Amino acid sequence: MTINATAQKMLQEVIVDYVVFRPNNMVNKVLAKNKPIKVSLPKGTKTTFYRVTVYQNDKVNTSDTFYKSLRVTNPDTLLKEGFDFRPYLAQPNGEVGVEVHFFADKSAANRFDSGKEAEACQKIDSTKSAVGVLSASCSGEELYVGIKKKGKGPLVTVKVEIVALADVAEDPINDRYPFSIQNELNGEVSYEISGDRTNWQAFFLPSKKKAEFKLADNQVYMRVSTLDKASEEYKIDSGKNYRLYWNKDTNKIDLGEIPAKK
Repeated sequence: MTINATAQKMLQEVIVDYVVFRPNNMVNKVLAKNKPIKVSLPKGTKTTFYRVTVYQNDKVNTSDTFYKSLRVTNPDTLLKEGFDFRPYLAQPNGEVGVEVHFFADKSAANRFDSGKEAEACQKIDSTKSAVGVLSASCSGEELYVGIKKKGKGPLVTVKVEIVALADVAEDPINDRYPFSIQNELNGEVSYEISGDRTNWQAFFLPSKKKAEFKLADNQVYMRVSTLDKASEEYKIDSGKNYRLYWNKDTNKIDLGEIPAKK
């Protein structure tokens, strides 16, 4: 059986940040001003997804993340025109809405921060819960997210999540960690790779296809991901080839090494 290599797209959680609106007193004006959030996007980013949710200050959902929901969806599906992101909305409990301003350059973000007119690359006029994809005008290496509370209602916390979809960036100089993973299952597989077991990047491998990597890491770990959880972690050795298959003994997807040809 011949399994051909396929181009890999990487889904990465870039930020989960919180904008907290506090009482309007002198201490908060000086120490806790809500400045625009700076977002550094991964190299090779093609598309950026956002989710914004308004919560009561003492009832913020910190466990549920946008990335966990997106990681099991085929990136090609996410990129389809008219894709419905509404199932990915989080449930807000804040009592007031917010304006959300996205800026592609620092100078516009600084004008917004100073209370001046600033042209956003994308804007949401009023929302308690929003999700979607940023327009091409918001592309670049950096992104800034500004939040304004609507009206004088109760104080709220705004959860801002940014997830990037990027082409896999190989390092031609420091490609000291080459390896491959092939999918021998009859269906697609969502899996994640990490160099530190903390920051994970999600990939999607079609049936009977192979993913080839050349990374600049000193160590690499891999896990199979689902909507609710991720599998045990596997250590990937440099220079080796692996396969995803159905383990009949454990009744689950497993990772095995493909013996080198002699």
